[in-house]
Amino acid sequence: MWDFIIQHWEPVLTCSIFVIAFIFIIFEVIDKSIVALAAAGTLVLTRILTFEEAIESINFEIITLLAGMMILVEIARQSGLFNMVNTHLARISRGNPFYIFLLFTLVTAVASAFLDNVTTILIVVPITIALVRGLGYNPLPFVIAEIMLSNIGGALTLVGDPPNILVGTMAGISFNSFIVHLWIPVLITVIVTLVAFYILRWSDLKPIHHNLSKLFLSNLLLRRIRYKFLKTEFETVYMIKVVAMLLLTVLGFLLQFKLHLPISVIAFAGAIILMILVNKRIHVHQVFNGIEWPTLGFFAGLFILAHSLEKVGILDIAAHSLLGVTDNFAILLLIVLWSAGAFSMIVDNIPFVTVMIPILFNMRQSLAGEPHLDLLWWALVLGACFGGNGTIIGASANVIGVDLAKKEGVKITFISYLKYSFPLTIVALCIASAYLMVWYFYF
Repeated sequence: MWDFIIQHWEPVLTCSIFVIAFIFIIFEVIDKSIVALAAAGTLVLTRILTFEEAIESINFEIITLLAGMMILVEIARQSGLFNMVNTHLARISRGNPFYIFLLFTLVTAVASAFLDNVTTILIVVPITIALVRGLGYNPLPFVIAEIMLSNIGGALTLVGDPPNILVGTMAGISFNSFIVHLWIPVLITVIVTLVAFYILRWSDLKPIHHNLSKLFLSNLLLRRIRYKFLKTEFETVYMIKVVAMLLLTVLGFLLQFKLHLPISVIAFAGAIILMILVNKRIHVHQVFNGIEWPTLGFFAGLFILAHSLEKVGILDIAAHSLLGVTDNFAILLLIVLWSAGAFSMIVDNIPFVTVMIPILFNMRQSLAGEPHLDLLWWALVLGACFGGNGTIIGASANVIGVDLAKKEGVKITFISYLKYSFPLTIVALCIASAYLMVWYFYF
């Protein structure tokens, strides 16, 4: 035993650091960004990686893309754009729980495709709770549905969810390719999830057209929201600049290959131009305060951890082990999908995807003659995004949404979330499995 450890001290130590870091991240003993950076620093101190190797392993394209999107979202938030959208949604819903549920969940799904899903949850959940509680209903099913729809909608585009950003930038997949390949399973899953919630919680979601007392309460609530909105001062020119720049940035994503620019450059350019346009209205320090620096540090640490596993040969072993399970590519796709889904239920899907990407690269080299190799990426993305819905700790949006609800007095326990999320996640993964099989056998 000791002879083996001494002879293979580098892979043993690397695995130990990796496992300990994962345990600390799962149980949130210390903030996950500190854990990831501490683990990365330990790898350098023990000389498993040199400092130069550690820096080179960080994917600065992803870091730049995340920073650019965070700047755009922060300026939009401070402009009052999101508050205005939420208020208009409340007015359109007329305080009816049926329409509130439909409007806010669909907006969450669509917004999560083009904004970070954590940001979407931060915007949508508080006003949903205020509206629903004001009507005397239980906000729990509304919040859980919004969390789940944020992860499902986030699967649609390259910038919708951190796992997509990782896969898209590292595998060189375009913004448009995500939409073209994933809109069918995402749309089907959104519809199935909404129908399931309507069936399971009809007593909380049914229309109130014939209930005079509830109609009266909803009208009072909407009057209060409208009054608060009218008292808020908005600068029209400032908001026009924000909206125009957000639309131009999304257009840049869609025309990425026509522009011959990396998506990170488009996002960061949009952020810089918008900062220049609104510099007299909002100070650069306020903008930079809105950047989630711990999240960027977390990503940097994960990249270093993943590279260390690759350097000592652990990823090669994992890839060959996965390939050794079967020589049937269709079964291999399902293994990637369901293993990604299962792991994403119990750990944050970001570190899992970070480790899986180089494993899939190694697998692709061994399967060079297979015409449907790109399906491996879609299996990983669908598994990670859909599987992240499985538990409270499966994705960052889940943790944020539950914390927001708790601050508003809505208690969502691990079990209360699980009884909705787990069966619907299994259904979502079955939909993804069927989609991959149809694509593999018929296209």
